[in-house]
Amino acid sequence: MPYLPRFLLNHIGPELHDDRPRVVAFGSGKGGTGKSTMCADIARALTRYNFRVLCIDNSWSSPSLNILLGCEEPSFDFDADDQVGFGSPDSHIAEYIVPTSFPSVYLASLASARRHPFTPPAIHADDFLHQLHELDFDWVLIDLSDGISALDVGLFTLSDIPILVTTPEPAAVRLTTQFLRAVVFRAIGFHPRAQALEGEILDVLYNQPLHFRAQDLRYDAPSADSRAIIDETLHRLEPYMLLNMVREGAEHDLGFVFSHALHTELQVFPRVLASIEYADRRWFYNRRTTGSKSARNEEGISNEMEMLARNIRDISLVDMRYPRPIPNRDDDVHPALRMGLNPELSRNEVRQYCRRLWEGYRRENAISLIFKDPDERLEIADRLETLYRQVLTMPSESFSTSDVEDASSRATERPRPTASRPGPSPAPRAKTETETTAAAAEKPPATSEADNETETDVTEEDDSAHNESPLQVDQNESSLAGESSSTTSPGDRLAGLRRDQSMSLQELSSRTHIGVKYLAAIEEIDVEVLPRRVYLRGYLREIARVYNIDSSQLLSDYFEYLESA
Repeated sequence: MPYLPRFLLNHIGPELHDDRPRVVAFGSGKGGTGKSTMCADIARALTRYNFRVLCIDNSWSSPSLNILLGCEEPSFDFDADDQVGFGSPDSHIAEYIVPTSFPSVYLASLASARRHPFTPPAIHADDFLHQLHELDFDWVLIDLSDGISALDVGLFTLSDIPILVTTPEPAAVRLTTQFLRAVVFRAIGFHPRAQALEGEILDVLYNQPLHFRAQDLRYDAPSADSRAIIDETLHRLEPYMLLNMVREGAEHDLGFVFSHALHTELQVFPRVLASIEYADRRWFYNRRTTGSKSARNEEGISNEMEMLARNIRDISLVDMRYPRPIPNRDDDVHPALRMGLNPELSRNEVRQYCRRLWEGYRRENAISLIFKDPDERLEIADRLETLYRQVLTMPSESFSTSDVEDASSRATERPRPTASRPGPSPAPRAKTETETTAAAAEKPPATSEADNETETDVTEEDDSAHNESPLQVDQNESSLAGESSSTTSPGDRLAGLRRDQSMSLQELSSRTHIGVKYLAAIEEIDVEVLPRRVYLRGYLREIARVYNIDSSQLLSDYFEYLESA
């Protein structure tokens, strides 16, 4: 028997064992996201590992999976006395399985197994899943229909690997979020102790709005037992995500942003399996409609599908790379774990992942559709910006080691020589070889283009969005010059100017060509990271130019504060 993965983490359904097929469900609640295409091509890719695969077309009104698998739509003679429609008491899904044009790939269509047209099958998800577990296949891939029917949501909830297939469009984001809310709704009912507290659980669920949050469920639970059922269900539910038909480089990271936002709102973390380009989807369509052969390999399976099949086959590797995030309220947790990333990855990988999350929250308004409160999107972006600073200043020994749990607490407990604001701050970072060489050669420190700690591959926004009126200029100058004698540091006032203009550190870096590391150090007045004074003067003048304030006053206030400190 071919090797089968042993560690699949969706614990809502029946217990896993080696003598039954692994069930994968593709759903999203929206049509046109590519669920059928994914199902067909992953089934073909799995056969390369000598697996026998059954595909289930769960659309009982408009089947299409047979077209992608190169076979005629199945038909059965229901006039025969011994032939009954699927869902009848004596029926079994095994009676409706037919071969396809691809070896070791079989198909069962619910639409063809119905005695009457346009009538849903009268079967519950748990009974259907029990029939699938009795089949002699290695994998069963279910192409769920559009919408949020009880059968589709139930099969998704109980499957071993439930996969959300979505696209970057706002409508897909909204429907995918609602589909996951329906899955949470159904999963709570599948909890082993839910029946004993049926009255309490039903009151909690039926009193929720359409856009409920996980904390709404907990708040409305009347007892500790019902709250425990909700918490355990949210922890046991482990879906995955495919972002399909991405059209530009920036959209490749949106899947991670969706996943992070869904966990924030629903405490369910759909781990990202892959991002599939739109050009690749179009290539599949042209190949099938024209009948032309693949230019990539003999059987026409793209590299993306091969990689995706490997990820599904060894799903535990995906779980290890993307652990469930730990809430932000736990301040002593490694920054990588707060974002849902393995902390044993390099600091550069953690930094890039944090920056991509932050950019997605700032750039994509569609993320607001996930939240009950749309303003939460920008609030999370601000928290990620703070987390990004912490990652930049963390010592290298906090990464790529087995003992990472207390890395963040070590960084926050170590005091800085000078503090611009009360409270602990990250530990100083040792200077890199690039910075040491630059200082010895009497050259300015590395900017964002050459800085090993930052990247500037973000498209610069239109400067006209940040143009200020003369009144705003006067206000900016007074905020620095007029308050120089106050207890607020010049770095705090610079940070306030940036926030008043809704400008991020990355945007300021793009406009000044100063690395984010140094901009953060200037606002924090972190003497361990600040460049030499001759270069700091140039950086402050460039910042004053962007804010349209008096550079001489800024230099005077800033260096006076450094001397007094």
